[in-house]
Amino acid sequence: MNKSRRIKMLAALVPVAVVSLFAASNAQASGCADLVPQANFAISLGVSGTCAGTFGADTAQAFFDKLTTTGIQSFSSVTYNGTQQASVFGNFNSLSLTLAFPFAVGQAGGNPNTLTLDIPGLSYSKSFTGATRDASKQLLEDDIKKGNILGRIMQFQAANSPTSPISGPGGLIPTVTANDFNTNFTDSATNIAAPANQAAAARGGPNLAGIALQYGAMDVLNSKVKVLTLPLSYTIRNDIDPRRQLTFSLPITQMDTNGAKSYQGGLGVSYRLPMDDNWTLTPAGKYSIVGSADMATVSSLYTVSLTSTYIWNMGGFDVAMGNMLGYNKTGKFTAGDYSFDPGITNTVLRNGVMLSQPVVWNGNKLSVEYSLIDTRYTGTKMYVDNTQEIGITIGTNKSAFSARSFLRGGISYIHGKDTKGFNANIGYWF
Repeated sequence: MNKSRRIKMLAALVPVAVVSLFAASNAQASGCADLVPQANFAISLGVSGTCAGTFGADTAQAFFDKLTTTGIQSFSSVTYNGTQQASVFGNFNSLSLTLAFPFAVGQAGGNPNTLTLDIPGLSYSKSFTGATRDASKQLLEDDIKKGNILGRIMQFQAANSPTSPISGPGGLIPTVTANDFNTNFTDSATNIAAPANQAAAARGGPNLAGIALQYGAMDVLNSKVKVLTLPLSYTIRNDIDPRRQLTFSLPITQMDTNGAKSYQGGLGVSYRLPMDDNWTLTPAGKYSIVGSADMATVSSLYTVSLTSTYIWNMGGFDVAMGNMLGYNKTGKFTAGDYSFDPGITNTVLRNGVMLSQPVVWNGNKLSVEYSLIDTRYTGTKMYVDNTQEIGITIGTNKSAFSARSFLRGGISYIHGKDTKGFNANIGYWF
């Protein structure tokens, strides 16, 4: 299945799964809510007051499949025929919810067709009563279409799930933040320090195409997260001053969380403005999207940022200081009758210092760079709201005044709340 079909399917998956789950419904099975397994997606089923079984999975699709009539009947020998009390207690990627038909046919005290949905984390509780149980499920689906409950679920996960494809380590917001900072600081910091007469002498320097490969592996609470990114870029150098550079970027990312896949893509633009021989400002903007049928998540993201880079020489070493201020806002996603927005808005501060040391190896002039980077998010709450990275990179010359291509590779260690891991990268600009 191609990516566009997976994203379109995703918008329908969540409500359909919730509706299917109500085919099992809610009997207050004693102790059943306490038996929900610890997994990305998990359910515990009760029928007529008996806890019929539990199920845990790493993907939303497996969760949804278990909520079909066939899936429900596979829990145990307990038979659900559409007339009993039934309950499903679920863990939807850190969000607890209860789905129920609280009353059996013929039971006094309530309508057997009434369907209830309770999501304590969202302070959301609602009942739906139709002429039949199927009609009640349709009322629920219609309500999901009209409201933003899906967006609220994703916002909750951003604050409470360490593996949110939007905000968790390797997710859309941290990946976009890191790529923007890398493009405007770590990949280009030594491109700005030069006097004006050297810039004039370099008039007519070539444009640069860039291709890189980044791989990250992290332990995030009880999960294994792997991130593979292909950052593509094209830089147009100004003929008069090659320090003035217009860069287009196209990063493509795949994230794997315990086997559950998420996909990201974006298109960005930035323009480097040298303020003097040592200081550069770089405004940037980007539009990105993340889609994951496995994690039941889809969202767009608008970002703008301003990066300041300052370089000074310390007796054979160059020291670069980078400071980025960014603003992120998720956008509304529409597919079919469903429209929702996670409503995540935050400001990001990413600050770093880098020491560049010239070395000669086998007659070739290289440079080794040591970096320390701190990232912090404010605004909408995120489970991992700050990270620290320490890294080392080695490669050939990357001066803005050189007509040569350059190659660089390195590795960094990442640490944050319930998070630790590494990121390795190699890039070639030509």
